Amino acid sequence: MTNFVKEQAFPLAVFAGGLYLGLGRIKNLRDGQGCPKCEAAQAVVAFALAAWAGWELWQAYQG
Repeated sequence: MTNFVKEQAFPLAVFAGGLYLGLGRIKNLRDGQGCPKCEAAQAVVAFALAAWAGWELWQAYQG
């Protein structure tokens, strides 16, 4: 498990960061903070990065 974390440090960081940033943008949208179009676009990008990283992690775990 430790080797997996060391080998997949970048995708793990992108996955965690993407989820954190995406959820933060959703919170801002719900609270009415910031530009709605900007916050929505940032949330989409953040969740897309998290999805990519999740896919990379899944492939590494399976292989």
